[in-house]
Amino acid sequence: MKKVSLAVILLMLFMISLIAAPITASAGLLEDVKKNGVVRIGTGNKTPPMNYIDEKGEWVGFDIDLGNEIAKRLGVKIEWVLVDNKTRIAFLANRTIDMALANISVTNSRQEQMDYAEPPYFWTGKIFYAKKGKIKSIKDLGGKKIGVDQGSNAFIAAPQEIAKVSKKAPQMLSFQNSAEGFLALKQGKIDAYSQDAPIMAAVAGSLGAEYEAVGGMIYSPGLYGIGVPENDSDWRDKLSFTLQAMLADGTYEQLYEKWFGPKGKFPMSVNSRPRLSDTFGGMLYVWPD
Repeated sequence: MKKVSLAVILLMLFMISLIAAPITASAGLLEDVKKNGVVRIGTGNKTPPMNYIDEKGEWVGFDIDLGNEIAKRLGVKIEWVLVDNKTRIAFLANRTIDMALANISVTNSRQEQMDYAEPPYFWTGKIFYAKKGKIKSIKDLGGKKIGVDQGSNAFIAAPQEIAKVSKKAPQMLSFQNSAEGFLALKQGKIDAYSQDAPIMAAVAGSLGAEYEAVGGMIYSPGLYGIGVPENDSDWRDKLSFTLQAMLADGTYEQLYEKWFGPKGKFPMSVNSRPRLSDTFGGMLYVWPD
């Protein structure tokens, strides 16, 4: 029998120890954020009133204020990370960011790639915008050129809405952001532009009063949610409870009034607060303790 060297025996024992050793699970984002004292929040800077650069060169918006308050309650600092419609979900998946506050609509397809804190923090819907008097109804958009933001689910929702009333399919064109899309509308490169109602109200209000919502109606109602990486329930629940506490103690209401109330920066005629149906008295959606 051949002799086995001491080095080989030690190597074998080391390999056995690795196999037998218990696998230690990652502590998760909640522990990482607490340990590092920093939360990385992904948001945009070209979609007023949710997130944008103001005339002073400051990064502002409803999403920004919401993120600042969440970080304050977590007791950590913020590292803001710029994302757009194409990167906001990818950055969650590869853990470049810990959460996404970037006017992300909750959709079934997105929930296959990410999770959301509960409840959604904003109710919204999409509108078609066109030059006043040019497009009377959604039916008239059949066969027309329609602009949307890159990565927006309006690319699918808009044709579906038009198909309900017209057999002519629209030609869909994508733009980097709402400002570029609305500029294309003003230049006559597209016949209508579709975007979420609060964003469209801000863009249209600053770039042109000669434009209006087609038919004066909202389609494809939806919800904005705080995006988090998949399969990290501790982190998701922590953000959910933090948001719910803000709803319960009136902090959310103060931010909402600042941006969307009658005297806010971008007054909205519709109530976009996260709330239950009238059957429940229209109360804000807060889980019980």
